[in-house]
Amino acid sequence: MIELEEQEQAKIDEIYLKNEFALKMLETELDILLKSYAYEMKYNPVEHIKSRIKTQESAFNKLSKKGYQINSYNLLNHVHDIIGVRIVCSFLSDVYEVVDLIKNSGQYSIKDEKDYIKNPKSTGYISYHIIITLPIHLTDKVEYVDAEIQVRTLAMDFWASIDHKLHYKADNALCDVKEEIYKCSQDIKALDEAMNKLYEKTLKK
Repeated sequence: MIELEEQEQAKIDEIYLKNEFALKMLETELDILLKSYAYEMKYNPVEHIKSRIKTQESAFNKLSKKGYQINSYNLLNHVHDIIGVRIVCSFLSDVYEVVDLIKNSGQYSIKDEKDYIKNPKSTGYISYHIIITLPIHLTDKVEYVDAEIQVRTLAMDFWASIDHKLHYKADNALCDVKEEIYKCSQDIKALDEAMNKLYEKTLKK
C-alpha cells in the first residue's frame, strides 16, 4: 500500500466516505426502479445485482497505469468507478431495456457510456457500461459522485468472471491462449443472440 501524507490521506478517506453514502443511495434507487418496472411489466429482466467499492489500492493502481500521480485530485477526476454496480440480465434484449430504463429515469446525469456488446474490446470483453453522476445530500451541501453501472447477460458475466480468474492465475501463460479466449467470447455472443431469438419467438405465441 502506498504511503501518503496525512492530510492527503484524509482527503482520500473523505472521498471514500462520500462514495459509501452514494452507493447506499444508488442501491436503493436501482432496487425501487427495477422492482417497479417488474411490477408494471409483469416480468423481471434482472437475474441478480452486485455492487462494490473499489479498494484504495486498486484505485491507486489504476491511476498509476494511466500515468497519473496518486493524490485526491486525480482520484476524483480520473477514477470514475470507485462505485461499481453490475446488473446481470437474462436476455440480450433485457440489457438494453435496463440501460434505457436507467437513462430515462431522470435520476442521474449520464457522464459516459460504452456499448461493448456492439463493439467488444479486443480481449473479447462484452458488456454495457454507463458512468453516471448522482447527487448526495450532506448536512450543509449537495455533492456529486460518479459511479459505473455495468449491464450484461448471464453468459457475458460467466465469460468475464472466468477471464478474470485466468488472468489472475496465469498472466504470462495467457499469451498462448488469447485467441481461444477471444473465440470463446464470440461463442458467448452467438449464444446470447440465439437465446434472445428464442425468447422473442415465445413472446409472439
